[in-house]
Amino acid sequence: MGAMRAALAAMALLASACAGTSPAAGGDAPAVVAPPAEARASEPDGAHAAAPPVETVPQVELTPQLMFQLLASEIAAQRGEVGSAAATYLSMARQTRDPRLARRATELALVERSLDHALPAAELWHELSPNSPIATQTIESLWISTGRLGEAEPLLRARLAKARADRRLNEAYPQLQRTLARSPDRKAALALIERLAAPDQRVAAARLAIAAVAHSADDSARAAAEAEAALALEPKNEGAAVAAARYVAQTPRGGAGAISLLESFLAREPKAIEARFSLARLLAADGRSDDARAQFETALRQEPDSPGILFSLAQLAWQTKQPKVAEDYLRRYLALPAQVQRDNDPAYLFMGQLAEESGRTAEAVDWYARVRRGEQYLPALTRRAVLLGKLGRIDEARELLRTTSVGSVRERVQLTAAEAQVLREAGRDAEAFEVLAQALERHPENPELLYDHAMAAERLDRLDTMEQSLRKLIALRPDNAHAYNALGYTFAERNVRLGEAQALIEKALALAPDDAHIIDSMGWVLFRRGELAAAVEHLRKAYRLRPEAEIAAHLGEALWKSGRTDEARRIWHEASAREPHNKVLSETLARFGIAR
Repeated sequence: MGAMRAALAAMALLASACAGTSPAAGGDAPAVVAPPAEARASEPDGAHAAAPPVETVPQVELTPQLMFQLLASEIAAQRGEVGSAAATYLSMARQTRDPRLARRATELALVERSLDHALPAAELWHELSPNSPIATQTIESLWISTGRLGEAEPLLRARLAKARADRRLNEAYPQLQRTLARSPDRKAALALIERLAAPDQRVAAARLAIAAVAHSADDSARAAAEAEAALALEPKNEGAAVAAARYVAQTPRGGAGAISLLESFLAREPKAIEARFSLARLLAADGRSDDARAQFETALRQEPDSPGILFSLAQLAWQTKQPKVAEDYLRRYLALPAQVQRDNDPAYLFMGQLAEESGRTAEAVDWYARVRRGEQYLPALTRRAVLLGKLGRIDEARELLRTTSVGSVRERVQLTAAEAQVLREAGRDAEAFEVLAQALERHPENPELLYDHAMAAERLDRLDTMEQSLRKLIALRPDNAHAYNALGYTFAERNVRLGEAQALIEKALALAPDDAHIIDSMGWVLFRRGELAAAVEHLRKAYRLRPEAEIAAHLGEALWKSGRTDEARRIWHEASAREPHNKVLSETLARFGIAR
């Protein structure tokens, strides 16, 4: 059926593009085919703002070869061979000089996320249809994405000139800023928007766009100055106030300066809910939880049925370790009248997490089961399955995960990982390994599966298999710090190949220098090699970053061997109080004869 639909789509294209007819006078050129969702998502901002102008369609003889190429390309795309389909469409576009074929080649290349294929297709499309806003903005975006800002500049300048004439600069500048966000050279993008916006220094939207690009170029001072200039031009502009506060917070003026700015704005505009939200979040980040709650409560009095305010109050209560208060706000959120537009799924997920944290496992399962299809669905489903496993309902959990339909390999891998977790937590390590091995046969180069498969093999002491999977992952993703770390730590833990272990962990640390677990691994391999002072230094740093029981076990052992037994005991006891059931810490205390 899929192939038949693709063939019919291609026939529609043939009828419009290759029948040798021109569009009716005054009408739009017929569409190639409806762009797929992925292609539409990749189109530049504003691409659908206006109807496309009439395109000149060349007279093309409909030969059997051309018909075959169109049909074959659509069927190939339907089967996932998008690159091949894009290349064929581009070849046909060059042959026929039909802009709609060039557009289809561009769409398919964007679906493939291949700039190498999309760029020549889009350049041809723009050449054949120079007055098409969609073609122009697509080539702008691609040139900017590939660093060719000089080629994009005349098109961007023309776009702004038209917007200036049409008095649409307030729309044009946000679109321009989002387009420039694709540039790999943020400083060059900043210089470009400065040149383009030179005539519009009295336009708040222009100053805000410069501010956003400056922020992406890591120039917080410039970003704050531009946003504050926009606010000075439009003192009631809530968006400018929020942006200015966000940028000011990242300058030496810090959170205090941002708080002061928003307090001044709210004194003038007390009903500005978004600004009050931003102020509350800044106050919470500054540790002023009571002041933050007061701001949210003020907003709630102004809008008592606001889902956003209630949800934010729940988040704040949770962050300040008041789970019961958080639940109360969430229940108010869920009890809002049906006509109040909101998405209940985040609240269901949050309620499930709160119930889970308080040990109400069956209730958590019920909350997670209420989450419908959408962004929160898979996180809720996987937590539900894991909790079913904790309740001893292993088969039910596995059935839930295996019968859930998903739309991508990535999502299927998430469900497979959850099934393996259910089995692992039930002590069925061999079955967990088999589940991952079977999935890996279907997707042999999936990074997540390779890592999980390696860790499952390690738990079964199948070190050759573990190393094979991690080596393959490193070959596929040489920037995957955790793969290097896992292999190096495994060698260190088993006190084998210590020189190689240290080299692997050093590589991991170079890729992720602030990762506490990798720092812990470095401390542990140094400990194994007898370098106690360096080991303690690394382990202390790891423990400061993440005071977890396993890191505490390592740090305590290194301190003990260094003669600092009292400090070792203190750290072990602190960690044991926080995580009394941690296996690594329990085994360490038993080896040293330390009572809890």
